[in-house]
Amino acid sequence: MKALAFIWFVLVFDLANAQLVEGRDYKILAKPHLVSSGGKIEVVEYFAYSCVHCRAQDAALTDWEKILPADVQLLRRHVVWGKSMEGLARAFATINAAGALHSLHGAAFEAVQHDRIDLGKEAEFEKWLKKCGVADVGNVMAIYRSFSVASQVQAMAKFTRVNRIFSVPMLVVDGKYMVTAAQPKQAQKVLDALLSKVRGQRLAQPSLGTL
Repeated sequence: MKALAFIWFVLVFDLANAQLVEGRDYKILAKPHLVSSGGKIEVVEYFAYSCVHCRAQDAALTDWEKILPADVQLLRRHVVWGKSMEGLARAFATINAAGALHSLHGAAFEAVQHDRIDLGKEAEFEKWLKKCGVADVGNVMAIYRSFSVASQVQAMAKFTRVNRIFSVPMLVVDGKYMVTAAQPKQAQKVLDALLSKVRGQRLAQPSLGTL
């Protein structure tokens, strides 16, 4: 029975990945990223508030997040290519730490790209929070100036450099599969297929020793 179950999992795995082509749809990272999602499949979005394609990709991910599979965890990381990007990374880290991702994250894209507000500057960020109607701006700015947020920015800068995050938007599935498709619909298809791929691998792995 276990052997039959394994064969069934392999068939499901093959069907789910029949149209997936390595090198075209995704790449396998030479150096896998560390994951922190425990037993869940980790999907990490690497983005920048200044990136037009990131804005479209993130909007699609936000919709997907509403129906996120129970076995998947979605994380976001703002890339830091040099000192000039640290301010925007700090703005994101603050929004995330303040638990305001759903209310302010999309608005931050709009502010940077449409309204041309430099959220990388502390004064502009604070002014923007007030404009957005944030109830306790003082508390959010305390988070902004905190050691924790500063450490997160440095960690994102190091992660960007060490893992060679060379372009955005980028999605990394399970720490090893990279998707860089610019079209959200295509990226979503590849993402779904990779999730099926990872599920198949996880289901098959425990059965290998029982054949």
